[in-house]
Amino acid sequence: MTNTYDKTIRKWIHKFNNEGTEGLFTKIDYSPMIKIDNDARKEIVKIASTNPRDLGLKFSTWSLRSLAGYLTKEDNKIVKQGISHTRIKDILNESKIEWKNSKTVLGRSRDPAYELKKKD
Repeated sequence: MTNTYDKTIRKWIHKFNNEGTEGLFTKIDYSPMIKIDNDARKEIVKIASTNPRDLGLKFSTWSLRSLAGYLTKEDNKIVKQGISHTRIKDILNESKIEWKNSKTVLGRSRDPAYELKKKD
């Protein structure tokens, strides 16, 4: 009669034989657990497109992490549960907002001659 210990070892050996080292890691897909509805998506895009200073914050550009923190803050709670900065980046990419060097690229510049320079 085999005991639980032997069954466990056999299970991991089979996982290794079938999947290699990847089979030794537990895979958890968190995406079904965190539901972001369309209203929350629109609000995330709207906030990411807004200057943080206009919202009373002390910085002028969003990083993905600061945006995630703002969205889960108690007083505005756009996202009821936590949200990762990579999930935010995916939402912004789906909405055609490009994200470079941890800063949003909104096509705006403080340079008054930006549009002229952009055409050259």
